[in-house]
Amino acid sequence: MIRSFILSLTILCAVSWTGLALQCLECLEANGETCEGVSVQCPNSTECMVVSQLFRIRDTVYHSIKKGCNPWILCNKPLYVSNFNTKEKRIYVQCCTEDDCNTDGYQMPPLKTEHSGVECPTCFEKGLKECTSENTVKCVYEEDKCFNYIGKFIDPGNQVEEESFKGCISPMGCILKFDALIGVQEIKTDTFECS
Repeated sequence: MIRSFILSLTILCAVSWTGLALQCLECLEANGETCEGVSVQCPNSTECMVVSQLFRIRDTVYHSIKKGCNPWILCNKPLYVSNFNTKEKRIYVQCCTEDDCNTDGYQMPPLKTEHSGVECPTCFEKGLKECTSENTVKCVYEEDKCFNYIGKFIDPGNQVEEESFKGCISPMGCILKFDALIGVQEIKTDTFECS
């Protein structure tokens, strides 16, 4: 009797636990603005998301999109904005709370150009040594911190880049660093400093 009660309670808890978790579409397109997605079961206390990313190096722009379960806290606002003379990275996360609700496509809000009141040193060089420059850039909107980065990436065109750059970044960018990038994959970080 007790054994069957415990078994029934265990089954009820398992059903309740899975009932609380969302199903979300999951897919990734490293160099494009659409992906269809397959439905997956998410962990409890997560939401469905669509992550849109813009990555620009000089005149080449890559768009990336990812759908899945949201492991982050912030939704429906730009999480991370960094731009500097030759490079720009922006990420926007949309979230929703119904099964397979993340059907929306790529969306990147226009970059607000109001000056944040902060100016940062700016430079960009190939290679794994710190770049130097006398130039500064006026940071915009939510970018109220300066950063210094030295590391190695693979871009969406499968080009491996060793580079050093400085510029403006948002506070969330300092927290997430480059771990949030979709189309661009970080291979190695030698330096990441925010100030």
